[in-house]
Amino acid sequence: MRSDIIRRIELIAAIFLSLLALLFLTIRATHAGGLWRDECDTVATATLPFSELLRYFQFDSFPLPFILALRGYIAVGGNGDTSLHVFGALVGISLLLVGWWSARCLRGNAPLVFLTLAALNPTFFTWGTTVRGYGIGSVMIVFAFAATANLLAHRTIQTAFLMTIAFVAAVQCLVSNTVLVFAISLGAIGVCFLRGDRKTAVVIAGALGVAALSFLPYVATYFRMGWHVLLQANVSLAALWQTFRDSLSAHNSATALAWLAFALVAAIPWIMRLSKGPISSLSTFAILATLFSLAGGCIFFKLLRYLPNDWYFLPFVCLLAAALELFISNSTRSSAIRVIRVGICVVTVAATWWSNWPALIARQSNIKFIANYLNSQAQAGDLVIVNPWFFGVSFNRYYRGNAPWVTLPILNDRRIHRYDLLQEKMSEEDPLKDLMPTIERTLRKGGRIYLVGCAHWLQEGEHPVVLPPAPQSHYGWNFLPYLIEWSEEIAEFLLAHVQTGATLPQFGDHINPDEDVQLCQVEGWHE
Repeated sequence: MRSDIIRRIELIAAIFLSLLALLFLTIRATHAGGLWRDECDTVATATLPFSELLRYFQFDSFPLPFILALRGYIAVGGNGDTSLHVFGALVGISLLLVGWWSARCLRGNAPLVFLTLAALNPTFFTWGTTVRGYGIGSVMIVFAFAATANLLAHRTIQTAFLMTIAFVAAVQCLVSNTVLVFAISLGAIGVCFLRGDRKTAVVIAGALGVAALSFLPYVATYFRMGWHVLLQANVSLAALWQTFRDSLSAHNSATALAWLAFALVAAIPWIMRLSKGPISSLSTFAILATLFSLAGGCIFFKLLRYLPNDWYFLPFVCLLAAALELFISNSTRSSAIRVIRVGICVVTVAATWWSNWPALIARQSNIKFIANYLNSQAQAGDLVIVNPWFFGVSFNRYYRGNAPWVTLPILNDRRIHRYDLLQEKMSEEDPLKDLMPTIERTLRKGGRIYLVGCAHWLQEGEHPVVLPPAPQSHYGWNFLPYLIEWSEEIAEFLLAHVQTGATLPQFGDHINPDEDVQLCQVEGWHE
């Protein structure tokens, strides 16, 4: 088949995939519903009084410039859910644009692989379009990768400046991007030494130095965060690998086969060319950047010791997709390979979204539904208890009712995730001493108790296992066992004293399981 015909087919397929991505972004923005707790935390942090923002941004997961950028967007676009979902859609559009820019800038015809594996990745639609830094962090790391490849292909003052800006922007969006910027730099410097180009290596090292200096002001703040031990656990490499696979959407067999097929499409022609002469510098860069980013990410997350979540790996997935795109486009110009690539893209997208459609239309949370219900039903003499405490951040955004409300345990600041206050509660002898009398007082006066998140109801004869103040128990500073214990204590107290109770019908359907919350109601008092 003629090359120009294949080029047109590739372009048409890429345009179709881009339009499909835009359609999915629209569907996601109109179906995501209320913000979930981490989104509410980021939005609340961004809208704090400026003096408090500077003090408390450490409790969110992102450097200050991202928070300030979101603050600016909210000042212009508003703080409503619709406006913030538009923010997420704009991030998705930015990923499309940077993918196209990368392909056109590096003499590729169309970013078919990147569109299939990154821009149309179900994980990106679920988590990359939330009001968090992982989506824009993914955009910026792809931008940094493409700008570095562009410098290797065309060393000019303009390309060097663009790469430096990209490096700084990437690390100012997301802490984990520091590892990826370092990996990209190492891969590019390795290419420079292989071809004896020390001047370009110095330029890249200089850009890396500028990015490191821009991140330096946060180092002292992050090292002083004593509360971060609450989020740490003994994370195995197997757990990291499993979550990384889920981020790749490899739990879907079609996507898993697509990653493997694209890797083979890239590797086989490259291996065949090894015996015929030097290979493309950009192909080498793609390989080195991939290897260094995987190794760096493994080290970073093992040192961090946070329980892995899919969204942590989004920048890595997007970088790998961009690297694979670059590798394929510079390893072969075979007409057969290019036709096969188009076929893999179309089949993968069709097969992937057939099974992932429910995730696209799932709401991120039902807390908004519950808050709206309580806004109309809860009276001034009632009490709302949000269990566990972290649901309080999203409840705080939506609840405007007459009944007072508290978190379990009671924390003085419910606007953001104040892990330092939780740490103080965990170290107390009786963390619920301020809550039990409030519950008793409310019930004795005829008020109702609403439990957002319900409680760990015990079977007859069961009792909570009371833990000593942290970190004296064998759980150390792991807060999850304490949340369970407190929930069981509340349940035991209520079962011993309330007269009636019920779990209310489910609020909403197609809810993301990370924040699909139940509401319980109890009333009446007996000794």
